[in-house]
Amino acid sequence: MAATGELRGKVAVVTGASRGIGRAMSLAFAAAGAQVVVAARTENEAPPDSPFAKYGSGTINDTAQQIAEAGGEALPITCDVTKSEDLRDLAERTVKHFGRIDIVASNAGVDCESPVVDLEEELLDRCLTVNIRGPILLCKYVLPQMIEQKGGGSIFCITSGASMGYRENRVGYSMSKAALDRAYLSIAEEVREHNIAVNVLSPGRVDTWMNRRGDWPGTAHIPMEQPDSINNAAVWLAAQKASTFTAQRIERAEFGTNWGPGIPVPTP
Repeated sequence: MAATGELRGKVAVVTGASRGIGRAMSLAFAAAGAQVVVAARTENEAPPDSPFAKYGSGTINDTAQQIAEAGGEALPITCDVTKSEDLRDLAERTVKHFGRIDIVASNAGVDCESPVVDLEEELLDRCLTVNIRGPILLCKYVLPQMIEQKGGGSIFCITSGASMGYRENRVGYSMSKAALDRAYLSIAEEVREHNIAVNVLSPGRVDTWMNRRGDWPGTAHIPMEQPDSINNAAVWLAAQKASTFTAQRIERAEFGTNWGPGIPVPTP
């Protein structure tokens, strides 16, 4: 992605940034001029014999190094979104290092593949903790700083088409993403007065570790996009405030046609 200046002077936090969509957004934000906090659990490389190693490989240090090599500035922070202390530390270290938080992309997520009759409670609990509790607590810890700055900002989460309809063996996952959608659209109203945009972005079917590892019946007809297909949409969203674009659930594939630069904001 060519260097641009839409996000110059801003600080962006991206979770799940060691690979896939999170890495793509981190690189795109840096190319647009932002200083990027690269957050994920993955501090060490996956072993070469792990399943789908190409898609499961990558670390926060790799992502930060790629940003640095391209002339940007990044801070890698190990963060497990299931741990509230990690999320609190993420916000505090970001402010201590960069002095502010302007953009937050909540991307970390896990699958929950099982019919309900065979569903392991531990699997369901982890799905709900990562996909719902983590993104909400992330907002809890970054919002005080964003509100104090008084300049607005942008928060968005990565959702899934599964939140809008049936996916075989994905009751837990679909529920988690539907709840995430509702949570973020509700948070948008809580912080509208502070000019902080909060949106929900659905990336479509993307060539990532989750899609390669899991069996997703009924989705084969959807084109498989590369992670960087999200870049233009993510950078534009990152530059928004509540006064320009907020409380929307949008599809990446519709960027530039149904939403985006020069397109009237739809009524929620």
